[in-house]
Amino acid sequence: MSSASRETGTGWQRRYGQILVLSDFVILTWVFITAHIVWASKPHWNDPSGAYETKWLATSIVTLGLWHIVLTLAGTRDPRVLGGGAEEYKRVLNSTLVMFSFLAFFGYVAAISPPRTYVVVALPFGLLMLALSRWAWRQWLQVQRQSGQMTHRAIVVGNRESVEHLAAVLGRNEGFGYQLVGVCLTGPDSNGGVGGLPAVGNVDALRAAAASVDADAVIVTSSDATHPDMVRRLGWDLEGHDIEIIVAPSLANIAGPRVHIRPVAGLPLLHVEKPAYRGGARWAKGTLDRVGGWTLLLMCSPIFVAVAIAVKVSSPGGVFFVQERVGRDGKTFGMIKFRTMVDGADEMLDELTPDTGNAVMFKMRDDPRVTRVGKVLRRFSLDELPQLVNVIKGDMSLVGPRPPLVSEVSGYAADARRRLLVRPGITGPWQISGRSDLNWEETMRLDLYYVENWSIVGDILILWKTFRAVVRAHGAY
Repeated sequence: MSSASRETGTGWQRRYGQILVLSDFVILTWVFITAHIVWASKPHWNDPSGAYETKWLATSIVTLGLWHIVLTLAGTRDPRVLGGGAEEYKRVLNSTLVMFSFLAFFGYVAAISPPRTYVVVALPFGLLMLALSRWAWRQWLQVQRQSGQMTHRAIVVGNRESVEHLAAVLGRNEGFGYQLVGVCLTGPDSNGGVGGLPAVGNVDALRAAAASVDADAVIVTSSDATHPDMVRRLGWDLEGHDIEIIVAPSLANIAGPRVHIRPVAGLPLLHVEKPAYRGGARWAKGTLDRVGGWTLLLMCSPIFVAVAIAVKVSSPGGVFFVQERVGRDGKTFGMIKFRTMVDGADEMLDELTPDTGNAVMFKMRDDPRVTRVGKVLRRFSLDELPQLVNVIKGDMSLVGPRPPLVSEVSGYAADARRRLLVRPGITGPWQISGRSDLNWEETMRLDLYYVENWSIVGDILILWKTFRAVVRAHGAY
């Protein structure tokens, strides 16, 4: 795409924000029309004068407008939260709850009793439709970005190690829309490019470097050369140009909600909160696990019966396979799965050689021990369903790190043992990010990130993404 026809970063952000403004208005209009249809079906709709209907119709219009305004004021369409991550959904949820709380308080003070339809229909239906709408537009945005549109063209500034790390992270997360087009290396090892990205200049001429590659953003990483004065001068140089400055602090694998900025005498200090291993959030996670475990177990009971019959008649041996795994705080438990291999598969392990890049976890793309039915079960992760029993018992969680074998834990380094601070999960970042296609270092990085930064909202998003990962079956063997 030529620079003349390419839409700038602020251009596509403005257009995408306008799309969300219109989409939210259509969704909220649909929500209140649905609420009135439900309300009209009730027998109390019998005021012949029409005053009662007119009163609450006007109230609905005012509420719709207020809801739309609150979504705007809460920054739900802020370009910084669009396209990836959970922050966009959090803001939609929080702003909606705040608005309805205000309406409830105002109604109590003014002695106004709105119809129950507002709460029973409008609130949950509105939240659901807003979330689905934002998700649908996000999928559309991903398609646009795959074709090279609606992205930020960026150059990265820093030493070679910092630039390589940032380029690898952004390469794994293309959905956030950063397309790296060049690098500006600092320090003694500043010759050449990085991973196919060309060198575009030096730190003293970043404006010219950004203009030479038609960049929308300059990402500054942590290095000796990227000191505060350099960033301030860069801001002056880029003043009046449509180029954004992004600073990437050296806080690897720390989620945004744990980082808070507190200015002190003009110096922005980043406060990093401690990981939540105890307390109310832990109790809420346990409650979600128990309720979700029982609900899924009851919903999937017909599938349980069908799979059990298929496993039993397809090959000799038991229906279930129980394997010792390591859970929270290093305690072992028996993890339950549907049997997918021939009877006595463990005795054949020494004769096989793994063919993946994971040197710690034994994985084969075409393991001869797996039965025909077992391949289907693994393809759709149906062999994992009995682990719902482990969740109900408290051995596992719905979402968490992958449950390791005892032999794996014995070789853990000190940092790797931190993944044992939380219960292992049926699904987790490993399952939605490539599963067995990941190497050991990437698997460990994802698990440790989850342990340090988990949240209830994050767990719900992982559960949502798990369905897509199961259908696509990448890395499932």
